[in-house]
Amino acid sequence: MSLSSGPFFVFLVAVCLLYWLTARWHRLQRVLLAAANLFFLAHFSLVYLALPFAAAADFGIGLELSRWQKVSPKRIPKRMLRRMLLGLSLAINLGLLLTLKLVPLATGASWRWLLPLSLSFYCFQSLTYTIDLYLGELEPTRSFIDYLAAALFFPSITAGPIPRMGKLLEQMAEPFELSAEDGARAMLLIGLGLVKKLLIADYLANNLVDRIFDTPALYSSSEILLGVYGYALQLFFDFSGYTDIARGVALLLGINLPENFRQPYLSLNIAEFWRRWHITFSEWLRDYLFDFFPKNRKFPVLSYSYAFLFTMMLGGLWHGISWNFLIWGALHGLALGVVFAWKRWRKAPPAGWRLKLFAGLLTFHFVCFTWIFFRAATLESALAILRGLGAHTWSMGSVAVPVVGVLLFAAVAHCLPSDWFERAAKLSVRVPFWVQGLAMAGLILLIQTLAGRGSAPFVYGNF
Repeated sequence: MSLSSGPFFVFLVAVCLLYWLTARWHRLQRVLLAAANLFFLAHFSLVYLALPFAAAADFGIGLELSRWQKVSPKRIPKRMLRRMLLGLSLAINLGLLLTLKLVPLATGASWRWLLPLSLSFYCFQSLTYTIDLYLGELEPTRSFIDYLAAALFFPSITAGPIPRMGKLLEQMAEPFELSAEDGARAMLLIGLGLVKKLLIADYLANNLVDRIFDTPALYSSSEILLGVYGYALQLFFDFSGYTDIARGVALLLGINLPENFRQPYLSLNIAEFWRRWHITFSEWLRDYLFDFFPKNRKFPVLSYSYAFLFTMMLGGLWHGISWNFLIWGALHGLALGVVFAWKRWRKAPPAGWRLKLFAGLLTFHFVCFTWIFFRAATLESALAILRGLGAHTWSMGSVAVPVVGVLLFAAVAHCLPSDWFERAAKLSVRVPFWVQGLAMAGLILLIQTLAGRGSAPFVYGNF
């Protein structure tokens, strides 16, 4: 049940009506939300109804970690117990993650008919709970229903963003209240996400990107380059479209999910790119992986570069166990090390619009270059794309005019002023909520008509 599909919105309307009607009974709302999470997961596969057992393990581990939080340094057995508890949580979540990644690889068969969701985002989110408790940065919840409502939160479980469990539980502890402003922002986010996904990302995938990456030998260098640009825009609008829909749906339930994108292709270096792209995943890698790598003060450039490289290589392998993802992660890790070394040597940021333009174009094209390995099905396919680019042949005969129009529209939309959404939200507040709802229904019908083929799966739903 994709977040851009008709059945999902029928499900959402039913959940929202029951959720709003039970606003006076906070406990009942949490039960309803937990039940909605389970129904949403069961729609993909009944196997996922076993997921509450993994959640129950982390819930119990959290209570025990809190119980032994204040430990005297001399009480080594208790400290060891806390480490064992954290190790158990890591084993459960990373074991679940690795199993879903490695079993198809080991068996040589696709298990998507049985396990269509990777559950990566669930595992990362759950680990924020137990690790933060271990570090003493969080108080545990005493309600398993609240934990179940948060850990399996259906808007974000399939493709993020990755909220910190502590912040999610804090919000769920507050009484539900849907203000006119939040309702308008939610409708606007959902509508924007649908436009991004169905009218931009899917269109570029069906009419440009898939064709070029599947059979690059049939296209000229200029067409392949346009396909690479198209994939950069497709991936952004697909993933940010999902995030917008997820944030809008969560807002209708009184939950603020974190922002996940902030005009990433306008970055001036690769470090800034990762502060703008998939922000919650970048912060997760930083806080729960990179920060735990040892750093040497005598050799900061070398030690930090090592940490960047291995963090990003592991981040690449999370997307899939293949040479392509490993190369993609290694390239980004090396680039982060170069940026770190450059900043230590030259502390002043780029000055002047010419230098900023050069830095921005260099960063964008480096990211596009790495996307080739990210998108290509195999290493040989990626090398075929690179050979096609290196052939220096010029022809645009296979690219239709509407495709170029959508590419230009997408590029301009990405570069809109960052405050345009807030301005639009303030204007939409003046419109009655029921009118917003009718407008949203009309938009969904219009997009489904224009999209033609329907909604393709979200790219990051595969990871």
